[in-house]
Amino acid sequence: LADAGDASIFDQFLAANAKKFRGLDAPTAIVELMRKTLTLPFREGAKLERAEFLRLREGPQSKALRHAFFAEREASKVPGIGKDTPRLKIEKVAIIGAGTMGSGIALAFLQTGVPVTLVEVAQEGSDRGVGTIEKTLAKNAQSGRMTEEKARKARESLTPTLDFGKVAEADLVIEAVFELMEVKQDIFRKLDQHARADAILATNTSYLDINQIAAVTSRPEQVIGLHFFSPANIMKLLEVVRAEKTSLAVLASALDLAKAIRKVPVVA
Repeated sequence: LADAGDASIFDQFLAANAKKFRGLDAPTAIVELMRKTLTLPFREGAKLERAEFLRLREGPQSKALRHAFFAEREASKVPGIGKDTPRLKIEKVAIIGAGTMGSGIALAFLQTGVPVTLVEVAQEGSDRGVGTIEKTLAKNAQSGRMTEEKARKARESLTPTLDFGKVAEADLVIEAVFELMEVKQDIFRKLDQHARADAILATNTSYLDINQIAAVTSRPEQVIGLHFFSPANIMKLLEVVRAEKTSLAVLASALDLAKAIRKVPVVA
């Protein structure tokens, strides 16, 4: 610090990071330690720092954060999945449904450079979904979360369509329509006709039986659950649901994809 006597720098830092530090004990404690130790002899400052460190280390937040740290890494270790497990190429994604979940999932891919074809049945729904995506990208660029150039490229990587046949161009198709079994089964019957034989067919269902959804296709081994949490472009957790006949290659590919779009995948 250029001027140890200027205590306002600490208050300014805490104010600037208030949202980031909200609910956390350690960041504020660290700043307050710096504020105090600048005016103390070294030995006294080191003693104070050690006491505060031990207090925080034994606190519930430290224990919870350590648990989360190791749990995330443990969740990625799935029995039967290794480096030698075959993977499927996923370079293009199609999403069925441009509602809240569909547009959010599309953003999760677009923000990480993956082209998306957004399929809707009506122009009004398509326009609403595209509008939501464009507004979010513009807001992200304005706030500095992404550059103007990256936001522009993301928008250019989005292809809205009313033509269901466009799913044939995708390596992965994610269904994000109403939580009704009949509706989802109807979608997967159509996917079975139009999607490539090697494409991964995923459902975003939060509770419906994926085995029943997979059963209406001729390729249940290609079906998996990819349950995003709302808002899908922000929430890190991705529930990867393995159905009875989901192949290891599809499961391994889904786990790799989740990490590529900066999600934390947990297999259910």
